[in-house]
Amino acid sequence: MALSASSFETAAVNDALEKARQDLGVKRTALFWLDDAQGRLTCVATAGAGDRDRWVGQTLATNLGMAGRAVREGHPVWTPDLLADPCVPIAPWLRERLEAEKLRTVAAAPVRVDGAISGALGFLDGPGRTYDERALERLGRLADEMAARVARTSRGES
Repeated sequence: MALSASSFETAAVNDALEKARQDLGVKRTALFWLDDAQGRLTCVATAGAGDRDRWVGQTLATNLGMAGRAVREGHPVWTPDLLADPCVPIAPWLRERLEAEKLRTVAAAPVRVDGAISGALGFLDGPGRTYDERALERLGRLADEMAARVARTSRGES
């Protein structure tokens, strides 16, 4: 589903991100949307303390970060410390944001629209958080809910 940037600039999407952030008790949630042709994910919306403009519009190659890994692998993934994980390269802008906001534990789940992976929903928190299989399944459900919300919003529904 091809969506314009305005598809994400809605109260419904922002409210859903904030609700997911509060429900999980994480410091930040971020929605990344896939541009298959470019092989990049763009942060289109975020919730959490701090300057959202330091997130929204930033891009990641699909081989970077947990959002990229979730898109590539097609299931929820996590790492206890993204800054120290040698298996997951990260973009310089993301490293700077993680350091500034004291975020270490990062999880992400693919967002599927009409059966195709269209992006990833990221969950970012301080050090010490862990995710078991049940928690990862919950992240997947939240990503599915976000996909449904984005699809409804793009069709002009609430």
